[in-house]
Amino acid sequence: MSNTVLFHEEREFDLSIEELWTLLSDTNHLNDYIGLFPVQFSTFSYDSNVLHRNAEAKAFGLIKTEWREHAFEWVKNSHYVIERIYSVGPVSRALWTVRMERVTPNRTRLILDSDFTIRNVVGRVVLKTVIIPQLRRIFPYSLAFQENKSSDEPRPQKKQAVSVNADRLNLLAERLRATFSNEQMIHSLLHMIRTHTDDEVSHLKPLKWAHDRGYSKRETIELFLLATKAGILNQQWSLMCPNCRVPKEQTTSLKQLNNTVHCDLCGVDFEMNFDRYVEMQFVINPSIRKTDETLFCLNGPMNSPHVVSQLRIPPGERRTMDLSRWPQELRLRVVKFNHSVEFEDESPAEDATLMYTESGFNRVTMKCVDEVNIFNQAQHEIVVALEETEWDSFALTAREVTSLQLFRDLFATEVLSPDQQIGVGEMTILFTDLKGSTKLYEAIGDALAYSDVKKHFDYLKQHIQAHRGAIIKTIGDSVMAGFYEDTLALKASHAIQSNVAELNASLSKPISIKLGFYSGPVIAVNANDILDYFGRTVNMAARIQNQSTGDDIVISERGYQDLVRNPASQQLLLDYSVEPFEASLQGIDGAFSLVRLKRN
Repeated sequence: MSNTVLFHEEREFDLSIEELWTLLSDTNHLNDYIGLFPVQFSTFSYDSNVLHRNAEAKAFGLIKTEWREHAFEWVKNSHYVIERIYSVGPVSRALWTVRMERVTPNRTRLILDSDFTIRNVVGRVVLKTVIIPQLRRIFPYSLAFQENKSSDEPRPQKKQAVSVNADRLNLLAERLRATFSNEQMIHSLLHMIRTHTDDEVSHLKPLKWAHDRGYSKRETIELFLLATKAGILNQQWSLMCPNCRVPKEQTTSLKQLNNTVHCDLCGVDFEMNFDRYVEMQFVINPSIRKTDETLFCLNGPMNSPHVVSQLRIPPGERRTMDLSRWPQELRLRVVKFNHSVEFEDESPAEDATLMYTESGFNRVTMKCVDEVNIFNQAQHEIVVALEETEWDSFALTAREVTSLQLFRDLFATEVLSPDQQIGVGEMTILFTDLKGSTKLYEAIGDALAYSDVKKHFDYLKQHIQAHRGAIIKTIGDSVMAGFYEDTLALKASHAIQSNVAELNASLSKPISIKLGFYSGPVIAVNANDILDYFGRTVNMAARIQNQSTGDDIVISERGYQDLVRNPASQQLLLDYSVEPFEASLQGIDGAFSLVRLKRN
């Protein structure tokens, strides 16, 4: 009797191929749902020139099984393949493939194939009674998703005994309702906490949560921050490797961040950067619900959503990767060794073959082609990832969240260590000042002037916060604010200068606001126990604001051209007359090209 057991089954579902891929590529949630056993994994390493993880599990909590798990192979929205070589247990090898084929735009064929090698008759019995029935549960799992795509159940949940401190959750929910008015979103959050499995509520990404349920990004961030302040959630900072984009460390406070983090998988040390490498995630407060981060799968496609295709290439062999279906910017990277190739439109035409040796590829850039052939001339297997260069759209980065007024109001003590400086990436820094503030104090006296200045600060905060910015600090009668996009700074500036008459109606004496902003990289520092920004960009923004004459917006010529090219700001700029001019800025050599915007 043959020691090979084959399994094949297929069905069709009224789901798009993209929906089905998103559901089934999260193999950790899938494996838990269909009844596979929890697994303990080692880190990736090479043995016999093959990249793998050692893994072990106990079937039914009793029968120990051990195996080598090779790297997954996949093509997004098409298929994935996994191979396991067992050293302990009745099965010696398992190779299974999950494949999807588009039938119509909203109907997909799901095909399951498995190839098992068994050691003995016990293996045949285990396959028939346990493993194959587990694999078949992928079909009802997909059907349940098809039939119940509601806002509160983005994907099917395994029945799990969830222990929630209901009294405390109800108490804190009332505290949350006092600060957040969208009852539907609160209901969704509480429903998830009460009913979803542990893997669903660990390391919550608010932007992914919003996308799955059709909520606005802005409101969701506010909900999660306010739920944290209410004590329902805890925030955590995940330090993401820039290559594999997997969390390498997690801290509960910015003060605990290390400037440098090591990634074992990529073999690199990398400097912390708020723009990409520090991401805010959330967990349920353990006083409400304790969660267990049990692993059922670690290597599946959902753990690397930026990788559109991944394949294994044995030594001395060739493989072809299809690039034609991916419109976004891509690069090839060899897992573990970090050798990479960038695809560039402007590169000269050339042979679409890449040679790989122990020292890397034979080139570091190549022209965008429909397909690339890779020849592995090294002495070991390589795992090649074709990945998007664009950062994760669901990542709530430290750059974005620390530029929000609500975050700074709720978590004013969230600062870096006193001796720490961390790059933030590009920010837009805005400065304002009161025109003729000295004369204001002389005209109406200190008490009335102080009251008017405070109202003016409240007015600025209202419009800065409404456009997803934050006041970093006040300096005398001036405000320094930060935005993570220049278009937001422009919209806030427009709102500030357009509504001054409304502010003046409440003041003892009318005021005029001078305003300017500038975009560029900044450094985050701890300055007098606030999260402050430092660098040339900040200095430039302050100097540019000094060129304002009041009731206008002053920006650099380069910044203006960026806004003109951006569809998000083009319409707003039509409301303004444009006055280009040159000015000498303190500390800057030569004349600097600026633009003054005045309302038509």
